[in-house]
Amino acid sequence: MSYHRPLVLCLLVMLFAMAITLPTTASADGRKVVTVQCDRGETIGDALTKHEGPLTIQVVGVCQEHVAVDRDDVSLIAGGVGAGIHGPDASANTVMVTGHRFVLDGLSVTGGRNAIVVSGGSRAQLQNCGVTAAGAGIVSGIGILFFQGASGTVDACEATGNPVDGMMIDGALAIITNSRFASNGRNGVFVFGGSTVRIGLTSAFAPAPNVISNNGGNGIHITQGSMALVFGNTISGNGANPASPVGRFGVILFQSRADLVGRNTITGNFGPGIALFASTAFVGDPGFGLPFDNLIRGNSTAAPSQGVLVGTGSTITLRNATIDANNGAGVALSERSTAVLVSVMVTGNTANGVQLIHGGGAIFRPILPLSVLTGNTGFDLKCLDGESSFAGPIAPGAVVDCTGF
Repeated sequence: MSYHRPLVLCLLVMLFAMAITLPTTASADGRKVVTVQCDRGETIGDALTKHEGPLTIQVVGVCQEHVAVDRDDVSLIAGGVGAGIHGPDASANTVMVTGHRFVLDGLSVTGGRNAIVVSGGSRAQLQNCGVTAAGAGIVSGIGILFFQGASGTVDACEATGNPVDGMMIDGALAIITNSRFASNGRNGVFVFGGSTVRIGLTSAFAPAPNVISNNGGNGIHITQGSMALVFGNTISGNGANPASPVGRFGVILFQSRADLVGRNTITGNFGPGIALFASTAFVGDPGFGLPFDNLIRGNSTAAPSQGVLVGTGSTITLRNATIDANNGAGVALSERSTAVLVSVMVTGNTANGVQLIHGGGAIFRPILPLSVLTGNTGFDLKCLDGESSFAGPIAPGAVVDCTGF
């Protein structure tokens, strides 16, 4: 019997080694598919180390680790209900991606300085995910962060309860669809550093609306030479933090450009629904072949302000928009800003309907139906100084106190 003991021990060692080896299969396209059982102590980091080439990792359970994906063609997908990754260290990002063609599907990602960071990687796909970071401070506490030239899509994800922003796009490109950004400490979506985004439109310009609500600061914040296409989103209840240092707007632009193509519902925000400073915006654009009506209703709930605020030399085109029941002026133009209004409805606001000051100008296009200004508290069209004026026809019945150009 003693003669066989070495052989038996060898077999036991081999069996044990097989038991702890990550199960590996191949997908139809030849990618390796590895399953990581988090509750058995297996880690995503080990799988990335042990397997080269294009790799799909199925995550079962919740892995307590920080994951760095520094190579191309890696996919992290849910291997069952409740799968996720939790970063226990609030000073390190939970998932950090620098490779190209990264996919994350069906996972919750929580904890860490930021939940998911894509830095420089192109064609990232985040889908069916939930993200909540734990960090707080400069460039931390963010659910999803694209920066340093990154590009990708976010679809059917929820970024809620993040200490800072639901998503930040800094010098990057992003398409955001079918997602929810709610109850974050600062902005729902923060776009800056010359970024380009689509919010509510797919790469094929198909509608895919988002919900951006109840964030402490702004719903959508676009600044520093950035550009955005925005369609079909519900942007409501933002500005919940009275001490917000970034404002309490539904949508705010600073030194940037945005096209709110249509079907955006901007309601019940604590400050103005839309605000522009040194920027250009189109609200209602028929050029995409999509519905181009927008609703700006019941904003400035915290204190009388405006539905639409346009200042610092900005220009805005308002087409087929309904601007009603806002707490304050419907549209306020100041500091040599200009609005072109086409077939708009401005009604039931608690101050003047369209209000101009400090060289503000309003141009009403003679396109049927004419713009309707009626039922506002105060004047429907009011110039507060001699530098401001308007041109063009409006529907009969408006109460006007303003001179033409």
